[in-house]
Amino acid sequence: MERIKLAIERARQQAGAQAQPSSLAAAGDDPLRARGHPATSAADLGAPVDLLPLDPAHLERHRIVTLEQANPLRRAFDLLRTQVLQKMEENGWRTIAVTSPSMQSGKSVVAINLALSIAHHPSRTALLVDFDLRRPQVASYLGLPHGVSLNEVLAGEADLHSAIVHAGLPRFLVLPTQRKVAGAAEMLASDRVGRILATLRGEYAERIIVIDLPPVAAVDDAIAVLPRVDCVLLVVGSGTSTKREIEEAQRHLSRFNLLGVVVNKASADRVAQGYY
Repeated sequence: MERIKLAIERARQQAGAQAQPSSLAAAGDDPLRARGHPATSAADLGAPVDLLPLDPAHLERHRIVTLEQANPLRRAFDLLRTQVLQKMEENGWRTIAVTSPSMQSGKSVVAINLALSIAHHPSRTALLVDFDLRRPQVASYLGLPHGVSLNEVLAGEADLHSAIVHAGLPRFLVLPTQRKVAGAAEMLASDRVGRILATLRGEYAERIIVIDLPPVAAVDDAIAVLPRVDCVLLVVGSGTSTKREIEEAQRHLSRFNLLGVVVNKASADRVAQGYY
């Protein structure tokens, strides 16, 4: 009888070893993830995390209005969030890129406000990724301190998850880029960026990934990464983007899932007149 018990126990241990791969094997499966690092963050699961505080005055200077629930200016972004999430849910989409026809359209501001608004949603978390590798703005607009960022991840010097920042809200995560990246278009088309997006997308079903991209008509960076993204939102700056630039941007985006167009920088009078 004792031999039978020992045999059963040995079989259980062997089965457990087969079902539980070693930490070395797990790390080898994904070189972007550090050994033993959990695939899903505490923020994704709604657990308490150590949040990096955000300065409301700094955010206001950069037109980030969706951190505080009481800010009346966030209603437009909450409406945008609802429309975006409904369309994404209908199609099973999890990643959305934000771009513009030209510079100075406010696409980074829209991307940040949209991500923060999504983070307020009770059943969603938001991960904001700064893939504008030529003119990264997200870290500056949010007031994030310098530290490990996407720059080190792309250079192969840091683990992907060590660069993700929990800031302002429990369900809001940021993957910032702190400095310009040489060869931006080639990097965005690389297998490394493909693995980064695949890793982030595959970790948690309720996570929405918002990606800030360069202007679509200015350089080919956005076109390089858009095949790996589910859908795209076009931000048009009122009085900034010309008709020709808008038409060119729409032509570039015609083979992708264009979710819609956001008119940014509209005057208060024009917004009031167009309320209905």
